[in-house]
Amino acid sequence: MLDDEQLAAIIEVGYEQRGVEFKAAGDRTDRAFLATVARAVLALSNQRDGGHVIIGLSEDGVDADGTGLSDEQLGQWLSFDDVTDQINAYADPPVRIQLGRGRLPNDRAVAIIEVAEFSEIPTLSKKDYPQRIVAKQLYTRSLAKPESSISMTQNELREVIALATEKQLARFLETAQRAGVRLGQAEATGARDEFEAQAQRALSSGFHLDATLPQLVTTIRPESFDARRIPFPDLLSAVQTATVRRRGWPFPWVQYPTSGRDWAGEHNSSMHPETWQFFESGQFLDSRAIEDYGPDADGFLDDRQPINGYLPIWLPLLHFTEVIEFAGRLQRAQFSSEPMSVKLALRNIRGFVLVTAHRNRSGLHSTYMYNDDTWDYEILLSPEEGLTSPRELAVDAALDLLQRFNWRGVTRELLQGIQVEVFGPEQP
Repeated sequence: MLDDEQLAAIIEVGYEQRGVEFKAAGDRTDRAFLATVARAVLALSNQRDGGHVIIGLSEDGVDADGTGLSDEQLGQWLSFDDVTDQINAYADPPVRIQLGRGRLPNDRAVAIIEVAEFSEIPTLSKKDYPQRIVAKQLYTRSLAKPESSISMTQNELREVIALATEKQLARFLETAQRAGVRLGQAEATGARDEFEAQAQRALSSGFHLDATLPQLVTTIRPESFDARRIPFPDLLSAVQTATVRRRGWPFPWVQYPTSGRDWAGEHNSSMHPETWQFFESGQFLDSRAIEDYGPDADGFLDDRQPINGYLPIWLPLLHFTEVIEFAGRLQRAQFSSEPMSVKLALRNIRGFVLVTAHRNRSGLHSTYMYNDDTWDYEILLSPEEGLTSPRELAVDAALDLLQRFNWRGVTRELLQGIQVEVFGPEQP
């Protein structure tokens, strides 16, 4: 669910995104308004990662007349059983939603509907509402501009078909694995040196973040090296198609992309500093700053050791989950059956300590500090794992990192609980 900081980041962009739809204030008892909200929910359920409908936020801005819900309206939109029943009256099969409240920078209240992507088959409209919804139609979000529509191009239709196909394939692979069937994995063919040389040139070119900053660094690459594997005109669309939008801030962020001799990329220096590059070779590089989190108000800190920074326990876990899911999507779209190397790293983190950095959790009861400059972890991602196991692999990586802070109390179950809290339960 979006928190207020993520909500502020979306507003700062200044316009709707494909995974976010704004609706001005309205009553749930207004049937025409409800149908408009339902249409947006149907469309979001038919795209990868679903999205969010923000009710009480006018497209004219946070200070417009249509922005902000009254207490009565907020209560209407936070009544889970009523909202679910009324929206699913238009949905076949039913959509999965979560509800939350948000507070805008000017302190006005909004309701947030978080919409999950469909579980097995796409969602169709179940009944008509005049000038709002046409029965037996498949609504999607347009790739051309952020709106809910039944007027699909071949690109939107291909995206829905691909998502449905992936879900059926994932179910088959999980069934096969439970039955003891192990599918073959291609042998590694090398080319590490070529990729490493390309990465080092990119990281030293000045495009990426200052190398001295504490940061998360991601490297994703196919197993074999071909300098012209992906046509240059296709680089940006490949990244946009694979982008993960499970939280308010997508991975990677694509707003004002640029390009170079053999790459497309972006350097974002606003609320969440990040740089990424995607090369014709298929190599993807991402650097993002570890932001300045403070200590927990009710935590325990040991003043005998100098503290250089604070790492929330959820930050690497959620980041790794999005990275591995992005790598799996890229793998399926661009590299077919070829394994992918996913390298996760933290840089310049000597003297960092763990914090919960969550208003609903108490602080840790000891000082868990990292006593080295870097941490590195590599995953050789098979096509099957890229489709079925991103969360599990992210938990493995996060466990490895957090245990090296000497936090012996971290468990797999604790980290899985954080994933469910933020991303929702895994789809069947």
